[in-house]
Amino acid sequence: MAYVIDHELLEKLEQKVGKEEAKKIAQTIELIYKELDKKSEVLAHQKKLELKDELTKELATKADLILVKTELEAKIEKEVLKLDKKFTIMFLILAFLIVFINKDAVELLIKLLPFAK
Repeated sequence: MAYVIDHELLEKLEQKVGKEEAKKIAQTIELIYKELDKKSEVLAHQKKLELKDELTKELATKADLILVKTELEAKIEKEVLKLDKKFTIMFLILAFLIVFINKDAVELLIKLLPFAK
């Protein structure tokens, strides 16, 4: 039996109430301490679980971050494709305008093409 109260206190208690009564009191005190320890462990575990649940609700998890990352990558890819289409159209319009506005550009293109005479 692990004594919660020290030896001196037990001796003083034995002098006041007797050996058997002091032993019963010491055992009762020890039981009270054990029950308090059990209850404090249960309470600490319960508080830990509550805190974990609260933090899980408030903070982003890896899965949340991966989901957001995937969504952002998809949006960026979509915008890049839009820009690519716009630049292609602009380039074709610019090439068309250069050829039709500048007569020398047509001759230059004919000279640059390998199949032209």
